[in-house]
Amino acid sequence: MANKNYRDEFESLLVKGLIPAGYKITKGVTLDPLSESSKYEGLVFSIDEKKIVYRKGKVTTDRPGAFLAIWQRPFVDSLNDNKPIPLKSNDLDYLFVQVTSQTSVKAIEGSVKSTQHGMFIFPIALLLEKGIVSSTKNKGKTGFRVFPPWSQNRGEIGTKVFSESGKNTQRWQLPYFVDIDKNGLIKPDQLDKILCHKNF
Repeated sequence: MANKNYRDEFESLLVKGLIPAGYKITKGVTLDPLSESSKYEGLVFSIDEKKIVYRKGKVTTDRPGAFLAIWQRPFVDSLNDNKPIPLKSNDLDYLFVQVTSQTSVKAIEGSVKSTQHGMFIFPIALLLEKGIVSSTKNKGKTGFRVFPPWSQNRGEIGTKVFSESGKNTQRWQLPYFVDIDKNGLIKPDQLDKILCHKNF
């Protein structure tokens, strides 16, 4: 039932956020067939005939940002002993990564929880440039960390230091970040900036 719930919730977000902006869901949202993707609420779908892979980033208490896995197992057993392999460039056109953060904010009555939502929309050209998906030039990665605008420290536990490498990664990621408001809406101009609707 949990699987159905997160699929339905994300499809609702797409319908509210993308259709009013002029985008069309051309292949319905389905659970990612790779069972290991369920930990990251993995989904696959298409928008305007473009293949989308979706993951939800997992927040960890000792590191800033959120982590996601983007690997699969070979379809047949090989000498590599069924080792995880990165996604390939022809597996997707865009990678959507949803992130949520709950932080405690001090108030007169005590502390209250503040929730922030957003999504990274990474085009395949960027994923290739950063060596995240496999290509003839790069072996790719099986997972990586994303840093939304609110990532400023190592979380609740740890040294409370946001490393320089983390900040550098955040710098190239932030142009591909869109806010999701409390009504589950995304500003159309933010989407168009990344998806380039005219050329999508």
